[in-house]
Amino acid sequence: MNLKAIILLLAISPLLGQDRSLVFTTGSPSGNDGFMIQHDGSTGQSVSDRFYIESDMVLEALKIYASNISEPANATIILQADNNNSPGEEIYSWQVDISEETHGNNYFLIITTDLCIYLDEDNFYWLTIHANDSDSQITWFYSNNATFPYSTSNDLGSNWAETTTGQCGALSIWAEYIYEPEIDDLIGDINGDGAVNILDIVMLANAALSGDNLPGGDINGDGSINILDIVGLVNIILNGAPAEQLSEWLYEDINENSDFFAQMIGPEVFNGNVSLYYFGKAG
Repeated sequence: MNLKAIILLLAISPLLGQDRSLVFTTGSPSGNDGFMIQHDGSTGQSVSDRFYIESDMVLEALKIYASNISEPANATIILQADNNNSPGEEIYSWQVDISEETHGNNYFLIITTDLCIYLDEDNFYWLTIHANDSDSQITWFYSNNATFPYSTSNDLGSNWAETTTGQCGALSIWAEYIYEPEIDDLIGDINGDGAVNILDIVMLANAALSGDNLPGGDINGDGSINILDIVGLVNIILNGAPAEQLSEWLYEDINENSDFFAQMIGPEVFNGNVSLYYFGKAG
């Protein structure tokens, strides 16, 4: 059974290619000075950058400008929610050896496209670096200007200093925008739960038998609720939403491994065959 309950379109530029997916950046560091990330037992220094998300997004990549002082330089990179203007609940974390991950330009890259890490609109988030052991010492290079909010901790994040505006740890963050249709526009969702299924058929059948005026129950638009609407609803469940409910656009498929390579494709091409659409970037 194919159910087109939500059509999710994620359309964005190539990774690290165009600025429309770059949601936060401090730019490249202008020198080799930075925060010393280290710890000794329960003490040491950790640093966290704060950034803002204005729209619903999925995290795409993190680029952190840092280098190792020791080798190895084991670190935990943590994405955290905001808690009263301080780093709060952990959302996701990565274990990295910065001595291995550092590129020639003193940065390392974390790709997150396979993790589906959602970032909610109109919210602050934090990106934190901790050293994992007393032998690991890391330099997180300063941002190239002093206009960014950050916080520091001397006890591995148990307590954070008051948020400061200045030179934070140099960082860039990419994310993909999320687009979803309004649930109210989902034809056949009689009970309003965001899905079109057997529960809606039962509710519609009861209305047809009782003669009740059920909002959204007139599937075929003839002014009454009857067996024809039930048939129409069953057809939606089995064959997908009406074409007019889908976004209408076509783009060339540039994936050489795709069965549709070099063809013009869009939502209407796959109507009735899939339950969710993901149209991604080119690289």
